[in-house]
Formats: sequence, C-alpha cells, structure tokens
Amino acid sequence: MFLKNKKRLLNFVLVILLFTLIISGCSSKGVSESKSMESPSISTPPSGSGIQSKYTNDMSDTVKDEGGFNFGEANGEPEQSIENTRTQSSLGRKIIRSANVELETKEFDKTVNIITEKTNFLGGYIEGSSITGGRPVNKEDFRNRVASFKLRIPEESFDKLLLDFNDIGNVINIRRGGDDITSQYFDSEARLKSLTIQEERLLDILRKADKIEDIINLERELSNVRYQIESYTGTLRKWDNLVSYSTIDLIVYEVREISEPDPVTLGDRIVDGFKKSIKVMVNLGKELLVSVAVLLPVLFILAIIGLVAYYIFKKVVKKRVKKIDKDEE
Repeated sequence: MFLKNKKRLLNFVLVILLFTLIISGCSSKGVSESKSMESPSISTPPSGSGIQSKYTNDMSDTVKDEGGFNFGEANGEPEQSIENTRTQSSLGRKIIRSANVELETKEFDKTVNIITEKTNFLGGYIEGSSITGGRPVNKEDFRNRVASFKLRIPEESFDKLLLDFNDIGNVINIRRGGDDITSQYFDSEARLKSLTIQEERLLDILRKADKIEDIINLERELSNVRYQIESYTGTLRKWDNLVSYSTIDLIVYEVREISEPDPVTLGDRIVDGFKKSIKVMVNLGKELLVSVAVLLPVLFILAIIGLVAYYIFKKVVKKRVKKIDKDEE
C-alpha cells in the first residue's frame, strides 16, 4: 500500500515538473520574440567614413546623405518615407492660377479707380501698373489712353473678380490658365524635411567630434545641407505665394464707342451693315463740315482777292474800250 502511494506521489511530482518546464519554455520564447520585434535594426555605416564609425554607433536608424555621411534618427523616431509624407500632406492640389484680360471703357478714370478699389476690397494688391497717353483736355482731344495692371488676387476671389470685370467694362478678351505643381511641391517639401533631419544629425555628431579634421568635414557638410535647406525653403515660399494669390494681367483701353459683337445670323448682318453705312455717312458729313470750317478763313481771303482782281480787270477793260472808240472817231 505504501509503495502504491509512493508511485502515485512520484507520478504527480513528475507531472508538475513537466508542466512547469512547458510553461517556462513558452514564456521565454514569447519574451525573446517580443524583444526581437521591439529592437530596430541598426544600419551599418560605410566602412570608408571614419567620422561615421566613431560617432554614430549609438544611433538607432540612419539616413544617408548625398555627401556620404549616415545620420541616425532623432529621439529614436523612424523617418517617414517621401511617399508617406506626400500622402499625409496632400490635402489639396497645388495649382498656380492666372488669367489675361482685356477690356474697353468710355469712362477711363472711373474704371481705373474701380479696379483699384475692387482689388483692395478683395484682399489683393497691385504688383505693377502703368498708363500710357495723356488726359484729354476736352471731348475733341481724345487720346485713347491704355492702362496695364498686374493684379495679385486671393485664390478664393479669383473667379469672382473675373466675373466682375463684365460690370466694370466691356470685356473683349479673357484667357485663363493653371499650372499644377502638386508633385513638385510635395517632393520639395519631403526633401526639405529630410535635409532638416540631416542637419540635426550633423549637429549631434559635431558636438561629439574631437578631431580638427572631423570638425572641418562636418562643418563643410553642414554648410552644404543648410544651403539646400534655404533653397528649398525659398522655393516653397514662392510657390505658396503663387498658389495663394492668383495673377491677373489686365489691360484697359479707352474708347469713344464700345465695340459690338460680330453678327451671326443674316438678319443681324444686314442690320449691322446698315448701321455701319449710316455711321460712315455721318462721319463723312462731320469730316466735310470740319474741312469747310478749317478752309473758311482761306476761302474768305481768296474771295476778297478775287473780287479786287475782278474789279481791276473790269476797269482796265473799260478804259481800253473807250480808247478804241476815240481812235475810230
């Protein structure tokens, strides 16, 4: 009986030991897998860079610069790829919108003032302007002035102002354009972010450098990275301005009469031809009256001279007739 109980106790102990071993094995395996997943791989620096091997062994990840230096990530945060950055930043298209507008007006000064006030009201500004031709002294002294404007208008007010030009004057030509720079913009933005990270890595490495040669090389590389950062920053600022403020090249012509649209139907063409004929006759009559008015003083003097000459000629002829009559007697 004692032996039987002893065997049962031994079997129970063996089962407990076996169960313990199984649990400990699974636990150690889970810990090992967890550690392998959490610890990131460290890129091996190029063998040719002495500075790299000395100062970057303690960094978690690396970003390779064009100059040959590899720099780890700040605070152990992995760098986002260009595609991920572009996806997160692509909230809208980057389009530079522009337009060329030509309009004519009979009230030149009023139209120019309205354009200036309208531009300021919409939050835009006049980048450049010019006016050719002098102010007319009177209605007859008509000089056909021309005004040129380069307007920068907020993108959201661009279409509204183009429609408002129909109320400001007679639009005779309008052309719209758009330059989609979305791809170039976000590529440059991603490159700028990468360069900024490289600059931080260089500064970290520079703080740890103790050799003059290493310091000189690092400062040279830092200067190159900063130059690229300034270049990309300036480009992005320029694009932001061009996208946010659309450009309108506007020309305003001063005219006596507003141009009418070309006729389309046969009836319109007949009516238009009749109106043009009447206008030609009226203009011809006006020009004739102007010519008579210009020549009137000259004609008056010529008439006086003619009368005097006729009087003298008549008197001379009369004397000759009397002389001939006396000779015959």
